[in-house]
Amino acid sequence: MLLNVKESCVSKAISRKLTPEIWSPPTGNNLKFNVDGTTRGKPGPTGIVGVLGNSQGRILCLFSAFVGSHDSNADEVMAIHKACVLCASNHLLTGRNIEFASDSLMAVSWINNASVIGNLKLINIIYDIREHLQQFEGWTVIFNSRETNSEADILA
Repeated sequence: MLLNVKESCVSKAISRKLTPEIWSPPTGNNLKFNVDGTTRGKPGPTGIVGVLGNSQGRILCLFSAFVGSHDSNADEVMAIHKACVLCASNHLLTGRNIEFASDSLMAVSWINNASVIGNLKLINIIYDIREHLQQFEGWTVIFNSRETNSEADILA
């Protein structure tokens, strides 16, 4: 399911809610964007997905896209990038605290640690993610185990 974030994200909520048993909600008025990627082969056809939810578990936005042929670390970085681009393009979200959650420890460490370059093929995307993150009131990019990232994992 692909939504046009500029028109649909936040302005109208999706009726389905995230369940706390398989998804840990953000605190307070914060938002959480769970992302995931899936690759068939090394490299192989790659898809990315994301689910943006609020502290009440309401789904505010979903995305899903085919992004070519990549490896498993690249798909996670691309999913985080897509989530950042979508949020940065919506003026209702840039002033919010947003938590981006991925089940790739490698991708999260590449984005969070400025001294880590990561995969040289992804360096421009990683720098672009870091630039987009600066537009938000507050942000975190965190590692979530596959079990607590299951809403995105199911879509992937």
